[in-house]
This record gives sequence, structure tokens and C-alpha cells, in this order.
Amino acid sequence: MKADLVIRGGTVVDGSGGPAYTADVAIVGDRIASIGKHTGAAADEIDARGKIVTPGFVDVHTHLDAQLTWDPLGSPSNLHGVTSAVVGNCGVGFAPCKPADRDYLMFLMEGVEDIPRAAMKAGITWSWETFPEYLDCLAKMPLGLNVGAHISHAPLRIFAMGEKGATDAAASDDELGTMRDAVLGAMRAGALGFATGRTTMHRTPSWDPVPGTFADRRELDAVARALSEYGSGVFELVPLGAAGEDAAGFDKDYEWMLPVALESARPISFGLIQNLAYPEVWKGILDKVERAAEKGARIVPQVAVRSVGILMGLGTSISPLTMFPAGFDLIPKSVDEQLAALRDPAFRAQAVESMRGSTGDILGGMATLRHVFPLTGRGVRAYETDPERSIVAIAERTGKPVGEIIIDHLVETAGKGFFLVPLFNPDLDAAGAMLSHPLTGIGLGDSGAHTSQTCDASYSTFLLAYWVRERKLFGIERAIRKLAFDPALMWGLHDRGLLRHGAYADVNVIDLDRLDVTMPELRHEFPAGAPHLTQGSVGYDATVVNGKVLMRGGRHTGALPGTVLRNELYRAG
Repeated sequence: MKADLVIRGGTVVDGSGGPAYTADVAIVGDRIASIGKHTGAAADEIDARGKIVTPGFVDVHTHLDAQLTWDPLGSPSNLHGVTSAVVGNCGVGFAPCKPADRDYLMFLMEGVEDIPRAAMKAGITWSWETFPEYLDCLAKMPLGLNVGAHISHAPLRIFAMGEKGATDAAASDDELGTMRDAVLGAMRAGALGFATGRTTMHRTPSWDPVPGTFADRRELDAVARALSEYGSGVFELVPLGAAGEDAAGFDKDYEWMLPVALESARPISFGLIQNLAYPEVWKGILDKVERAAEKGARIVPQVAVRSVGILMGLGTSISPLTMFPAGFDLIPKSVDEQLAALRDPAFRAQAVESMRGSTGDILGGMATLRHVFPLTGRGVRAYETDPERSIVAIAERTGKPVGEIIIDHLVETAGKGFFLVPLFNPDLDAAGAMLSHPLTGIGLGDSGAHTSQTCDASYSTFLLAYWVRERKLFGIERAIRKLAFDPALMWGLHDRGLLRHGAYADVNVIDLDRLDVTMPELRHEFPAGAPHLTQGSVGYDATVVNGKVLMRGGRHTGALPGTVLRNELYRAG
């Protein structure tokens, strides 16, 4: 047999969780033809000796909905081994959508996910109204990654209820029927599930709650019944309290989550992170998840692999200059002008002096200066949040004012440095405990979202480099299963997430010893010159999507082999 591609001599970690083994992986077309010893010819080969060979990673929590219309690679997801991405999370998305509602949905996405409306207006070509039409349009786009989608609550509510859907008004019986029919139609077209958002911290730019935030049990039951009737699909949500607004928020949502999970027999995926405001609540949430499992309900926490918070840098939406009472006038100026001022001894002295007597509270009281960490050091280790790494601890050790520590970092990095403010998972050991729990999944990378605030799309690289190699929290076999097969199985992605004969050839070749993240960068590569925080990697020799090499040595090959992912019950025609 002549193969189109052979990956030779690598250590195969096949995604099943079973022991790794040495083998060749032969690919014909878009499928794996054999795993073993391949002695035949091949049109192309990858030498994987000394490397691990894994399934492509499945990122179930992205907000690439807009970006994929102008960037088929979904950067930086393509730089971190992701071969399949799911959009339409947190209850926000772009389908279904009547033409008159397009501006509102972009307005909403800008508020919730910090995606500049100017970029969306310049980049999105609208050519759909219903959700099935949306998937068909997506299928016609050039795609580097495989992409699947949830039908999202906010656009669904606007579609069914008009302007009333943007309020907390209860849906009528007819409107509930429209929602149920739209969800069922979306599932029949291949949707991967339904997504909603319950956190009151998700708002429009005018600070109105996201449509669906306060949906009652009747409305939630209507969409859950559609999933149940179809027999497939995940119910995804961001629960109340997830953003730190209510310590008892999950308990309130659990009251409906448990019966919905039991009655619909569909899995529920919800975001779980440690909150800076109430750092121990996550433990009680895991206890409830365990009790739900004992009752036969599948309620799966989706956890982040590292601290999640604000990246403060010159040019980001939240500048480190906001920590200086004397720095606000600089913020509207260019980065070059800001740096010139920070290098000026007179301004520097004024800025440092303006911090004296400060309470230390920042971000409107959401954090303090003790929660600010300069991103310094090597790769994944730069994200460690031990207290002695904070700017306050550095100031105490060196005898310098905190303001000087901030200015030094900005000047020494020529304005390209960042400070991490970990509002969520401030304690990495708590993140590790959540990751290692047997009932949790991995997600919350938010690729495509918060484009000038955060950059966590490198979650897969961080998991392998930090938790597997550096901290040895668990073995490589378990980590790869959590990154690939577990999400593929839960979201109904047939023949993905595993390396086996006949499966789709989504594959990574990784040098685990070298694997690491690079420092974040702020680029203006979105339409209309909008800002975009991105983060690269080292250690990925190749990423293969549907049998074609997408990335080689960290560079795009030019291939665009991605496809639209549809649920396991979908039947074309």
C-alpha cells in the first residue's frame, strides 16, 4: 500500500488512555490506514523518532465565530495542536439571525467577548438566517481547522422573540415552540448542542444582561427537550457566579441543572474556575457533581489549566498605567509616546509618587496590587502565581516602590511586557486539583475572545508542558485523552480524538522535551487594524488535519483541509 503520508517511528499516544507504544502511522486520504510497521512507499514522510504522536486536540470552548470568517487558521489555536474547535459558547453566537438583528449580535459579542465590532463589521460576510444555513455557509468557507457549533441562546431568543428577547421577559408558549423547533432543526442540521450563559457579569457594551441570562425553567426545559428528542448534543453553560458575582450562584443553577440532566439524558458542561472572591467554593461544586453522577446525571465541569485573568500591557484594553493615578492621561497616547514618558525621570518620579498612599485596590476592587504578576521567566513557568512573584513582593525584596517595579518591567521590555492579574484560578494548585478530578473536562481557552484582555488559547501546550512534564500531575496518556478523545466523545465527534485504523487523520507530532509557550504578543492583525493578543509555541513538529499537513515546524503549509463537524446522528440529505 502506498500511503499519502507516513509518520515514522514516533511514540504513539493514541488518545485512549492506554500505554504509549512505538509505531508508524500511515495515512491515505483523510483517514488513518494503519498503525504499526509501514514498509511501503509514501508520498510524504515525517520523522517522529524521539517525538510523541497524538490525536489532534479538540477545543470545545472557543469564540472563533467571527475570526474564522477572515482567519481560517483560528490563530493561535493552530499553533497549539488544536485540529477541531467548537464555537457558539456561553450563549452568544451568530445564528439563527434575521438580517435586521445582525448589528445587535455584533454589539452583543463585542460586550461579552471583547471582539472589536469594527473587526466584525469589516470581516464578516453575512449570508445566512437559520442555523442550518449558517452551518452550510461555514462549510463553504476555507477552513484550516475542523469547526463545529452550538446553537446559542442569545441569538435564538432574539430570533424567536424579537426585541422582547433582549429583556428578561418570559417567553410565551408560541415563542417557546419557535425556540424548540429551531433547536431541533439545528440538531438535525448537525449542531453539537445548545449553549447558554447565566452569569450576570456577561453584558452588552451598554451594560444590559445577555439575552437568556434570566431564562426561566420553562425555557430551559424547552431547549433541553429538543436535545432529548433528537438524542444527541451537549447542554453548555456559564453558570451564575462563574465570574465572581455570587458565591452561591452555582447552587441556584444546580437546582435546575440536575433535573434537566436527568430528564433529558443529555450531558451538561459548565465552566468551573476558582474565584479570587471566594477561593474555596469550587470544592463544594465538585461535591455536587459527584452526587449528580451517583444519581445518573452527567454534569461535567469544564476547567481551565492555568490562571485566567487580565493581561495588562501597553496597548491592551486595560493598561498597567491605570495602576498609577498620574498615568491616566498617558493611556490614549501611542505606545511610543507612553514609553518616552516612562523613560523620563521627571514623569517617572511623578508617577511613582502618585501611588503613595494607594489602597492597592485595582480593577474597581476586583483585585489588589498583590495579585499583579509580571510575566517573566521561561515559558509556562512565567504563569506561576506564588505570592513571592507579585510586584508587591518584588518591591519588598528590593526596597523599591511598587511603581518603579511596574515601570522597570515596561521599559526593559520596550513596552512589550505584560502583567498577569489572575482573577480566576489564582492558586495553580487549585487548578491542578480540578484538572485531576475524574469527572472534569478541559476547556475555557476562549480562543478568539477577549482579544485585548486575555490570551489562553495555548491551554493544550500549557497542560502538557507544565502539568505533565514540569509538575508531573498525571501521565501523558491521561493528558492526551483529556485533550482529544474525551471531548470528541462527549460532543459526538465520530472517529475523532483517537489514533486508530479508519479514524480521521487529525494528528500532532510533538517534541515534549522542547514543548513550551512563547510570551504573548499584541498584534493589530484583525480587520480594521483591531488588536489581537496572541501566543505562539515551540515543540510542535507537525499538525495534520484530515490527512493534510496544516502546520510544519510552526509554519502554515498553505493547506486548508478543515471541515464542518456535525453531530454523530447527522445524516446528509
